[in-house]
Amino acid sequence: MSIHKNFILFLFIQGFIFQTLFSQDVGIGEWRDHLPYKSTISVTASKENIYCATPYSIFYYNKAENSVNRFTRISGLSDIGIARVGFNQEYNTLVVAYENTNIDLVKGNVIINMRDIIDSDAITPEEKIINNIMFIDNLAYLSCGFGIVVLDIDKEEITDTYYIGPNGAHINVSDLTYNDTSFFAAAEIGIFTAYLDSPNLAYFGSWLRDESLPDPSAFYSYIVFSSGKLFTCKASEEYANDTVLYYDNATWNYYSEFSNEDVYGLKNYGDELYIIHSYFLNAYDANLERTLNIWTYNYLDSPVPRDMIIDNTIMWIADDRNGLVRRISDNDYTFIYPNGPNAPDVFSMSAEGNTVYVVAGGRDLSWNNIWKRVNIFSFIDGEWNTIDDTDNPELDAIRDMVCVAINPFQHSQIFAGSWFRGMLELNVQDLENIYTPENSGLGYKSNQGPPVCNVGGVAFDKSGYLWATSSHANEILSVRIPDGSPLGEWHSYNLGTFSGSQDVGDLIIDSYDQKWILIRAEHSLIVFNDNGTITNTGDDQVKVLTSAAGNGNIPGNKVFSIAEDNDGEVWIGTDEGVAVFYSPENVFSNYNFDAQRILIPRNDGTGLADILLEFETVTAIAVDGANNKWIGTDRSGVFHLSPDGQIEYNHFTVQNSPLFSNNITSIVIDEKGEVFLGTAKGIISYRSSATPGGETNSDVYAYPNPVEPGYTGPIAITGLVTNADFKITDISGNLIYNGKAEGGQAIWNGTNFSGRRAQSGVYLVFVSNDDGSEKLVTKILFIN
Repeated sequence: MSIHKNFILFLFIQGFIFQTLFSQDVGIGEWRDHLPYKSTISVTASKENIYCATPYSIFYYNKAENSVNRFTRISGLSDIGIARVGFNQEYNTLVVAYENTNIDLVKGNVIINMRDIIDSDAITPEEKIINNIMFIDNLAYLSCGFGIVVLDIDKEEITDTYYIGPNGAHINVSDLTYNDTSFFAAAEIGIFTAYLDSPNLAYFGSWLRDESLPDPSAFYSYIVFSSGKLFTCKASEEYANDTVLYYDNATWNYYSEFSNEDVYGLKNYGDELYIIHSYFLNAYDANLERTLNIWTYNYLDSPVPRDMIIDNTIMWIADDRNGLVRRISDNDYTFIYPNGPNAPDVFSMSAEGNTVYVVAGGRDLSWNNIWKRVNIFSFIDGEWNTIDDTDNPELDAIRDMVCVAINPFQHSQIFAGSWFRGMLELNVQDLENIYTPENSGLGYKSNQGPPVCNVGGVAFDKSGYLWATSSHANEILSVRIPDGSPLGEWHSYNLGTFSGSQDVGDLIIDSYDQKWILIRAEHSLIVFNDNGTITNTGDDQVKVLTSAAGNGNIPGNKVFSIAEDNDGEVWIGTDEGVAVFYSPENVFSNYNFDAQRILIPRNDGTGLADILLEFETVTAIAVDGANNKWIGTDRSGVFHLSPDGQIEYNHFTVQNSPLFSNNITSIVIDEKGEVFLGTAKGIISYRSSATPGGETNSDVYAYPNPVEPGYTGPIAITGLVTNADFKITDISGNLIYNGKAEGGQAIWNGTNFSGRRAQSGVYLVFVSNDDGSEKLVTKILFIN
């Protein structure tokens, strides 16, 4: 069944090609994506636009306006993970084929989602692949992992499926082409042909394998007609060993001038054959004379082409590293892509002010290395930048970045921990230092030794000192005190034989200056208190919290996440939901400090209650300015809860929101209340209504202001003292609305107490804290 959905293409980026913009704020309750756009895989053209697909989304270049626009789940796409895109000019339809065989038809301002293949029980999950798209009139022929699907884009329905393998077997069809008489399908066990006018192409007997090929049962990946010759590619599992051959004069032929480098596509434009290779692109005329060799983009960068088209004499290349490449001539190349991080991977994030840093490393479930190269992404003033070994060769030997912290007193200073070789210090984008046990208080992994130094957690205390954990080290906790020297002054702490033999990860520092350390051991946390005497270890206190009552009462088997809320309570996420240490200051007094589960009354007359998120693995916890909790899970998306966890404000999932994945890896919130959600398929953010408040009103303003005709969204007054009371009156002093700020931001829906829309005019906003010591009046202009 096809599902029709209306959509609006939100214009997120518009400007010059070289300097795409992404700095505008999103409104309260709105989403925006933070996906990578430089790695592209498929390109197609309409009269107005060039559509370019990444594995995660689409962007399009408007030829007349010279603008770049995003097209994602936020703006209406039904899925993430794109395989191919194709545009049918006659029916003005963009076909979006996803890796999981989901399909969208984009017609003007309407998206038709077609789930026929993905919902079919006749096809195994392994077979649900769409390899390519070919159009004949109103029909889109989809080369799939099980056969060929015929989609009528005019009627918006699947009209036929061809299982062309022996005896109707499912076989992987990688590409399809045709001439005046026949279809030619490149497949995993050969090339199959059938007559166009065959009365029953769905019957496997209509398809015959070409036994004249030198290797008739090989895997053929691409096929195309050019200048009357049929070209195909015999794929090889060996690196750089693909073979392009062609059929001419009733004979299959090899051509020594064709490269054996891996082939990513065969195309025909203007009777010229285009062969897309791993790192270059060649074109050949009807006599197989090479007419074009793109091995460099005018020395600006090296090609990594994955698809190409010719549109009105201009070549457009989907490049794996350079985005959408426009080629006008050998000396005229332009790289086009929206701003974004270089990869979708998110392991951990940190936010301070309006700055967000992301590390894209990780470790496996047994806390072993997965050997990811360094990728650190920064989001500053609305623009993403990447720190990697491209411009920093010193990072080439470092792997698996797993933690990051921004200095709350100096946002340009960032520390990031590696699960292999120590810790990095950055000054915005510049690498300042690499810390190892040789030049810091960090420790080598005791059962491996140099160079293995697994830094699992980094955090700043209220004095601006940086604390870091070193897994399996003799001294697992270290502190860096800024003393004016490049490396700082370091001190390290042995937290007992138990801690030294454990994998230790993330840490937080609570309002009592206690350090809470996540460890791999079951049911356990470590809490450390230096009692304010960093250099004196004689008064240090260490406690290993467990599942035992009176010693932590930690639920579940593993602790995956931890956060302190605005009331000083410590929330932990486990594989059996959440629990709260309501009195963390009592950890070392052994008095009433155990973690408590949150009970949600059923309110059904039974007097029973359920444990909050008891059956969820909680992978991330963040606290917003109103002390609301944002809880991320490994399979159920994100829960937005009240400060005490009793009320569920929102539950965002892939099914009911633009969220890219229900597997959440990290959550952070910036000072404007934008909630950044790291998922298994990339970063997406949601603008919440809560922001951090202050002790005083500071830089107070309302937005939008003026409120223009037609606007029905929330009106925010921001920059307020924490949890301020506010009243809204008309210019005559009549009370229209009152309420309480969410942290540092008040929200008005533009109506009075009876729900009627406010009339045109000036409205006064009176703000006060509880004792009346902080007062302020501001204005909002309302236009109907």
